[in-house]
Amino acid sequence: MKTFKNFIFKLINYTIKLSKKNNSTKVLGAVSLLESIILPIPPDLFLIPMVLGKKNKWLYLSLYCTFFSILGGIIGYLIGYFFWDILGTNIVNFYNAQNKILILKEQFAKYGWFIIVIAGFTPLPYKIFTIGSGLLTFNFFIFILCSIISRGLRFVTLSYLVYKYGEKSLKLVESHFLKLTLLLFLALIIMFILIYS
Repeated sequence: MKTFKNFIFKLINYTIKLSKKNNSTKVLGAVSLLESIILPIPPDLFLIPMVLGKKNKWLYLSLYCTFFSILGGIIGYLIGYFFWDILGTNIVNFYNAQNKILILKEQFAKYGWFIIVIAGFTPLPYKIFTIGSGLLTFNFFIFILCSIISRGLRFVTLSYLVYKYGEKSLKLVESHFLKLTLLLFLALIIMFILIYS
């Protein structure tokens, strides 16, 4: 765990140096896009140091990150949607799970927006839900709307905290991120129960 933490802080320091270069915003865009499809590194690790390096551009950077994250989510959705016919049906037929897929599609049709909002805001792997949304043919426009809300809220809030509290925000996020995420997750579950009960 200590090695991972050292890696993260080396990455943050490198990104702060990178943020002063002309192509740094392009790197943020590429990481944000690829994280929504395949990359296991969250764009937050690039966004935080970049906002620290360019505080006056915190809103622009957060919206830029959001845009490319959603664009990557759309690509992930399309991958799930189009590759389902090529790969998915063979896998389902092999396991004789056609019934389970129908039930899963039904549940995702009812509660998919909630799942996407949770995945987009929390540290859950968003890419699984972008590809899964396409795979399960979740409503594309609701998918985009949920992604805009969750990714936008996540990156704008994070950027604002970094802008407002500077270096202190790194410590704040590091020490309370899991608690804040769990609190938000519980609030969303309560909201979900109230709406659907």
